Formats: sequence, C-alpha cells, structure tokens
Amino acid sequence: MRILMIKDDFFIEAFEPLWLTIENIGPFRESPYEIDFTDAENQPCNIFLLMSQNGRGKTTILDIMYCLMSLLGEDKPDRFGHEDLDEGRGRVQWDLRVKLDWRGEKHCVVLSLLAGNLAEVQPAMRIWSEKQLEKYGATAWHHLGFRYLALRKLERISQGDKLVDDLLASIRAEMSSPPAGFEEASLSLPTLLYFSAYRDIEAITSMERAIIEPEKWGYYPVHDITKEDGTWTRSLDNLLVWLKWLDDGRFERAIKLVNDRVFDKNKYIKGIRRIPPEAIIMVNGTERHRLDRLSSGEKSLVQMFVRIGALMTRNTLIIIDELDVHLHSSWQHALLNLLKELVREHPGMTVIASTHSREILEAFPIDIPETGIRKGGDIIRTDLLLKGTSD
Repeated sequence: MRILMIKDDFFIEAFEPLWLTIENIGPFRESPYEIDFTDAENQPCNIFLLMSQNGRGKTTILDIMYCLMSLLGEDKPDRFGHEDLDEGRGRVQWDLRVKLDWRGEKHCVVLSLLAGNLAEVQPAMRIWSEKQLEKYGATAWHHLGFRYLALRKLERISQGDKLVDDLLASIRAEMSSPPAGFEEASLSLPTLLYFSAYRDIEAITSMERAIIEPEKWGYYPVHDITKEDGTWTRSLDNLLVWLKWLDDGRFERAIKLVNDRVFDKNKYIKGIRRIPPEAIIMVNGTERHRLDRLSSGEKSLVQMFVRIGALMTRNTLIIIDELDVHLHSSWQHALLNLLKELVREHPGMTVIASTHSREILEAFPIDIPETGIRKGGDIIRTDLLLKGTSD
C-alpha cells in the first residue's frame, strides 16, 4: 500500500493524548480538572474510558476535545463552538505526544492545543519542563490555539512556530481529499471522529436520492457523527451507495468487515438496491429490509464501523459518548472486544469513550495486561463538581 505524505519532509507517525486540563467549563468550576491519558508505564493509552454517573461532565469533556481538534482546520475562527469558551469564561489545554518525520529528521514533541480565556504572557495552563518532556520521550514543546478577546474576538497564539505552521499548512492543503480505501488509510494527518450518544439510522424522508458524494466526504480534522436527520447526503445509505459506486473494492471490504463484526450467517448486509438506492439487509435467506429497521444496538454498531472505516486516517482519535447506549450487556462486551481488535490492527488509533455501565467496567480491568492494548480511565471526581449541573 502506498503511504501518502503531505510533503516529502512531513509525516506523522503518532498523535497520542497525554493530558487534558479544563477550567470553568460545564461542571468543572471550582478548580482546574486534569485527566491523565497515560498508563502506568507513562505510555499514551489506546483505549481510555471516562466513567461517572450521568450529569457529571463526561459529554462536556468529549465536546471539548472535539472543539480543540476542530481548530486545526480553522484559519480565522470567529467562535470555539462551546458556550463557556465563546463567552470567555473558561479555558482548556489538551496535550498530545506527536512523533513525526519533519524536514528529514525524526522528532518526538508535545503539542498543546489551547482555547479560551488564556493569559497574555504565558497562555498555557500546564507548563512543560525538560524533565516532564523526557518522561514521555519528547524533546520539545509546541503549542497552538486561540485566545478569547473582548467582544468575542479570537486571537491566534504562538505564531511563527515553524513546526506548527507546517502542520496547519499540511492539514489545510489536504482538507476534503478523498480516502484511499476502507480501513486502508494512507494519510498520516490526525482526525477525530466524534460519535454522539445518538447513533441511530433513521428512515430517509428526502425524495431526492442520487449517487452523490456524501456530506463531508474526505479528510477533515474532525467529523461530528450525530443523529441523522433523514436527509440523503448525511445518511449511512448514501455513504454505502457511494462506496459501491466507486467500484474499487472498498464497498465489498466494508460489508465483509461489518458483517463479520456485527451479524451472523443468518443476517447480514447483502448489497445495494438500485431503485430506490439503499442498502439491503438479508435475514434467514429470504426476508429483506432497510438499515433503519435493524435493532437499536445493531444500528449503533453498523453506524460506527462503517463511518470509522470510511473516514479514518493513520492517526485517528475515536470519541464515543455513552459507549453502552442501546446495547444489551452481551453486546457491550462484544463492542469492547471489537474496539480492542481495531486498535491492535491500527496502531495509530486511539479510542476514548464515556460510560456508566458496570458491565463495561467489569470487562475492562486496567491492571490486567493485554497484548497490543494500553488501557486507562478516569472516574470523574464529584468533589470538584457543582450540584445541579449536567453534561
């Protein structure tokens, strides 16, 4: 498989979360709240669970990560996309370890993404010393982001950093470039796929169905995969029809992988109906129905694995809100095992998910080693949260 490099001198080998610091956002009001995404060996986790009861800030944390990654694709944003940041109340910092080939040399750096009401002289909330960098195998610290100013204006920080400038230029040059295959990523740039708790597949209400490129097809720093609205271009059917139309083998690979992971021999995605264009589910060899008639759990899993395979890069952050929603306990265990299999197969992939399921927690013993898996988690401390707040 050909490895696509943005420039001959810029290739990202790893893009891994280390720390997240949040202050004055959502329920995190009384003091800065920090999350450590590394394991006992100081290595970034590739599967990480956020755990708490409902209303304790899990979704807020995921939203913040989405907002910060979205800034990588913005030259002059006029808003952050989160109320507490847009009103100038809060600030955040997400530290990631980035390994890359840049200008003919290998580098390992800490990259901090910052946003909000940042200080003028030193905008960072967490300052990285040489000793702290060495702990994670890094040799330099870079940061980028935007500071909130009066009248809701935003100002970019850290201009003139050549590595950051090259990263941003590379990302913007590749925006909307088409994927090379299904779960066969060649692009090294980072992307974040955010799956909300609403992963339903809805019946298509639009009468206009054509073989047309899906909405936000191709590379972007973030993809927000939220509840479908019945329109054709946002539907999973449209995505599958598009993969079939490309006629390069990725549709066949997609349905094989999804069928193997989600269904059994008596139920599977059969193919694409011509009129109207839509995916067909075959049951017991005779019955056929649409994707929207699958069970809630099946729809959630099909939605995730088709979107991941179609949109991933070599460095993909998968963010899942309410991992266990609509899933029977046996399905919860199965999904966790499938995600483990996914990160083993794709070393540049990281899964960060929220849950309050006891079944998930029992199936995720952090202290028991598993080959290819670096596990971690955070139980959100209620002593730092204000009563009466919600996600």
